[in-house]
Amino acid sequence: MKTIKQQIEAMSVRWPGFEVKFQDAHNVGWEGIVTPTKRPYLLRVGYDVPKNILENRTLHNSQPGVQVLKPVLERHADYEEGPIPHVYRNKADEKLPYLCLFSPELREWTPDDLLADTTIFWAVEWLYFYEGWLLTRKWYGGGRHVPRPDDGGKQLDRAAV
Repeated sequence: MKTIKQQIEAMSVRWPGFEVKFQDAHNVGWEGIVTPTKRPYLLRVGYDVPKNILENRTLHNSQPGVQVLKPVLERHADYEEGPIPHVYRNKADEKLPYLCLFSPELREWTPDDLLADTTIFWAVEWLYFYEGWLLTRKWYGGGRHVPRPDDGGKQLDRAAV
């Protein structure tokens, strides 16, 4: 399992524009700008290191959380997979959902991975497909659609990062 220190060091090398906004023994959060095409996006990335081996088994609680702070993601209920495709609901602030970047159940990301080598690249890719979705009204980014509450499906309820 990667430590907070290892995550911070890797991010500072790979993504020097991302600034640590908070940090303690088990949590870290960054903010930084990415530009998948021409439009820049301010992201917030948060990560909680599992505190023990058993907690590592709770994949939803140990996965990194990525939010787009600016510009706020557009909602289009009439678009395919709308109002916003492939996001997890954020009960603390509905305007700032968490991006669905991978499948925790398929273990596409684990606490042994560096966020700098996975999560940020995936967020940039997600934003690329999001921009395409805005233009075409169709999601071409693949992945498994996260059911909305009205579909009877579960939503990831992460604490605000």
